[in-house]
Amino acid sequence: MINKPQIIEGVSHEVRTQMNSIVAFSYLLKNARFSDNEKREFSEQIISSCEQLIGLFENFFDTAVLESSSSKENLRETDAGMLFESLASEFRVLLRKKDRDNVILIQEDNLPDRLILRIDKARTSRLLSNLFRNALSNTFSGFIKLGCTYTDEMITYYIKDSGQGFSSSSHLLLSDNPEIQYSDSQDTYSAMNLILARNLISALNGKIRVETNDAGGTSVFVSLPAKESSGLKILTGSSSENRIAI
Repeated sequence: MINKPQIIEGVSHEVRTQMNSIVAFSYLLKNARFSDNEKREFSEQIISSCEQLIGLFENFFDTAVLESSSSKENLRETDAGMLFESLASEFRVLLRKKDRDNVILIQEDNLPDRLILRIDKARTSRLLSNLFRNALSNTFSGFIKLGCTYTDEMITYYIKDSGQGFSSSSHLLLSDNPEIQYSDSQDTYSAMNLILARNLISALNGKIRVETNDAGGTSVFVSLPAKESSGLKILTGSSSENRIAI
């Protein structure tokens, strides 16, 4: 659970680390002996530390809410194709912000047009964002592949990468005691990403599969129950076109 001592200790250590970074680089910005380029780098470090803190707090508190059972599923009619496109666009922006010029994002869309599903859009988006951030943290060159399929009232998202994070990712996502696996991890931010992702999958009554791929990286498949909206039924099958974007 989120209140395990090793979780609290890890979060506390990460908060202190990022706060110290913000304070240190803020002082350096005031030092006239540094060039404008160096000061821009200091500013970027401050922004990065702030983003890490925000993400850490969001993961920590969202996990606490899920484990307290005080948050209920919010099913709404959602255009699955538009949601997928929006997520892909968000991930491309994140790639640029992280300066991962050596990483290609491959988008595989096997959804029919105007597929309206009743899903929890906010939780689904958060889940996939956390899984993508984990893939990004482990992939410095090569590819990350984002895909989605729908069949038999189940929508399946997959994120495949060519990184080297299979061991830690599979342990945190599949272990019955992810906090034990977390205690061996030095990256609190990534660990919290995956612990929240695991809890979100459970809250959405989903299933997960994690396996290695031909590139030696990690492939994560998440299947979530999703019924098509009544009156907007779209026949899905082999006639759907497969769209791939790079």
